[in-house]
Amino acid sequence: MNLSIRLAGAAFALAAAISASAQPKPKGPLIVGQTYVQSGPLASLSTEPLVGIKAMINAVNSSGGIHGRQIELRQADDAYDAEKAAGNVRKFVADGAVAILMPIGTTSAVGALKAGNEAKVPVIGPYTGAGPAVKFSEYGFPVRISFDDEYGRIVNHLFTLGITRIAFAHNDNPGARSAMEATKGFIEKRGHQMVGSVAIAQDGSNAPEKARELAALKPEAVVMSATNGVAAKFIPAFRAAGAHGKFYSFSFLNGQALHKAIGEEAAGVVVSQVVPYPWNSVMPIIAQYQAAMKGIGVNEFGYGSLEGYVNAKVLVEALKRAGPNPTPESVKKAMETFKAHDLGGIFLRYGPSDHAGLSFSELSLIKRDGGYAR
Repeated sequence: MNLSIRLAGAAFALAAAISASAQPKPKGPLIVGQTYVQSGPLASLSTEPLVGIKAMINAVNSSGGIHGRQIELRQADDAYDAEKAAGNVRKFVADGAVAILMPIGTTSAVGALKAGNEAKVPVIGPYTGAGPAVKFSEYGFPVRISFDDEYGRIVNHLFTLGITRIAFAHNDNPGARSAMEATKGFIEKRGHQMVGSVAIAQDGSNAPEKARELAALKPEAVVMSATNGVAAKFIPAFRAAGAHGKFYSFSFLNGQALHKAIGEEAAGVVVSQVVPYPWNSVMPIIAQYQAAMKGIGVNEFGYGSLEGYVNAKVLVEALKRAGPNPTPESVKKAMETFKAHDLGGIFLRYGPSDHAGLSFSELSLIKRDGGYAR
């Protein structure tokens, strides 16, 4: 090989090396954190939302991610403890998380939001409507409507039907107590008094006793803020005590699971819903949700998994708008550009001084077969 050929080869190799070094290095994943209840009596709150989140993130990652980057969801149990939730958020931020997604439950959300506002990282879609979680804060972005809105709409519905003897049954925790207080206030604004309320142990151990206590007051309707396990013990005991009041629940009650637990005893329970009917595939977001669920091998749809999917979809839209190298601050600013953003049939509203989220809700009734009538 002559000298000119060797020099040409060396020059080509050098140029190739320089070109390769000039290429942008592969980018790592987009880290998102989630603190949620994995242990303790309220762990069932997390079951459905996590499936919907998984479906959405899988759909995005399978189609190439966001700006060529995969979403990596890092999760940690907080056992429904505010300090543990706050600690989880701080750890996620230290690891490079650009957002916190859907802390599960009021106590967990309060801890997550406290740490999120301190660390200046957006907390998107807390799975609660309690006042401390939905009131405006710089880095808090609720998606669902507030408990106050849910219970106000239930009370308006009851008074429209002429039902004024209203009682309340709730889990003995801060979020459920705040729901009871809100409902009490709405009834008093109508010139009436709540006929009574009971706080039920988180594990439902005193549900039969509390059911008999409330049944003795003969309410026409019982509004509930209770987990499925507690409701499954309370409702049959209330009816066994000879009471005939109708049951109205906030959105965390899973009607299908309740029907599996107590059969036809669940029929007639009315549940407030904060996302649309998950079986209405005519609505674009529902069609997308159903396809994403099937993409992870899940063919059972429900309100809880749909809410998880919707919240993850909000996160994905913010990440897209935040550019190829998002930071917590750029994700926050992206969220505040939503104005009236169409998610596929439901509209979301955020701005620099307005973190309202959705305004959607409707009432559904559990049928004898465990399905829903709207």
